[in-house]
Amino acid sequence: MNTFVLIVLGQIVSLFGNAALRFALPLYLLRQTGSAALYGGITALAMLPALAGMLTGGALADRCRKTRLMALLDLVTAGIAAAAAAGLPHLPLLPLVLTVLGSLHAIQGLYQPVVRACLPLLLNGTQLLRGNAVIQLVDTVDELLGPLLGAVLLEHLGIRGLLVLCGGCFALSAGMELCLRIPQDVPYDTKLSVRSLWADLRESAQFLTGQAAVLRLAAAMAAVNLLEVPALTVGVPVLVVQTLQKSDASLGLVQAVLSAGGILGGVLAGTVFVRHPIRSGTPLLLALSGVCAALGLALRVSVLQFGSILVLGAVFMAVAALFNVWFFAQLQVLVPQAQLGKTTACCTVLACLTQPIGQAAYGIAFQHWAAHPADVLLAAGVLSVLVLWLLQTRRTA
Repeated sequence: MNTFVLIVLGQIVSLFGNAALRFALPLYLLRQTGSAALYGGITALAMLPALAGMLTGGALADRCRKTRLMALLDLVTAGIAAAAAAGLPHLPLLPLVLTVLGSLHAIQGLYQPVVRACLPLLLNGTQLLRGNAVIQLVDTVDELLGPLLGAVLLEHLGIRGLLVLCGGCFALSAGMELCLRIPQDVPYDTKLSVRSLWADLRESAQFLTGQAAVLRLAAAMAAVNLLEVPALTVGVPVLVVQTLQKSDASLGLVQAVLSAGGILGGVLAGTVFVRHPIRSGTPLLLALSGVCAALGLALRVSVLQFGSILVLGAVFMAVAALFNVWFFAQLQVLVPQAQLGKTTACCTVLACLTQPIGQAAYGIAFQHWAAHPADVLLAAGVLSVLVLWLLQTRRTA
C-alpha cells in the first residue's frame, strides 16, 4: 500500500482516539463533580503540555526515524489508555484525568510535527500541497467526529470501555506505522539527551532569526491566530447564546456548520491550490479580514443575524483551512529538511501562544461592548487589514 495512504490511515485512527478521549475525559469529570470551574481549569491546564510536546516533537522529528517515533508515540498512548482504564476505579479521579489528559495533549503535540516532516520526503510540487490538504482535512474531520462519537460511546460504553476502545485504536495505528517505509528517513537513531534537544531548539531559533521569509510566514500565522480566528471562536458562542439568545441546540448547529466549513476548505485546498497555485497568502488574509467585517455589517440587520453567522462563519473556517494548508506547504519549501521538524514546531508554538491572548482580549471586548458586538467584529476586520499592511510594508522596506 502507498506509504502516504498508510500515514493518512494511521492519522485517522490515532487522531480519532485522541480527540474522543480529550473530549470525554473532561466531560466525565464534569458529570462526576458537577464543577464547571474545575472543568474549565482542567482543560486549560491540559493545553500546556501540548506546547512543550510540539517543541520536543519538532526536534525529535529531525533526529529520529519518523516511522519508529510515530509508532512509539501511539504505543505509549495505548499503554496510557489501558493503565487509566485499569486504575480508574481505584485511583483519585482528578489527578488521573489531569495526567491522562495532559499526556494526550503532549503526545498529539509530539505527533503532528513528525507527520509534517514526513511529507516532503514522500511528495513534491503540487503533490505536497495536496498532501498537506489531506492531513489538514483528516485533522479537521477527527476534531469534529471524535467529540461527537466520543460522547455517544461514553454514554454506551462508559469511560472505561471508551478508554479500552481508544487504546485499541492507538495500537492499530502503531501497527500501521511499523509497516511504513519512508525514503531518505534518518538511517539510524542518533543519541538523544536533554542537552541535544535544547541545542536543536536553540539552533532552530538561530535559523529563524536569519530567515526573513520564514519569519514573515510565522508572523502572518501569529497575526491570524491573534486577530482573526479568536474573533470567531469567541464571538460565535457569545453572539448565538447571549446576543441572539438561541438555544444550546442552535449553538451546536452553528459549530457543526463551522466545522463543515473547515472540512470544505481542506477539500478545496487539494484541488484549488493544485490547479491555481499561489505564491502569496495575502489574498487569503484579506479574505479572512473581509469576512470578519462582513459579519459585523450583517449583524446590524436583524433578519440576517443568525443566517449570516452560519454562512459567513463557514466561509471563514474554509478560508482559514486554505491558509493553514498554504502556510505549511510554504514552510516545507523554504526550510531545509534537516531543520523542518523543529522549525515547523517553533512556528506552530508561536502561533499557539498568540491565540490564547486573542481569546482573552476578544472575551473582554465582547463583554465590554455587549450591546454592540457587531462593532467588535468590524474592528477585528479593520485591525487585521492594518496589521497586514504593516507586514507588507516591512517586507518591501
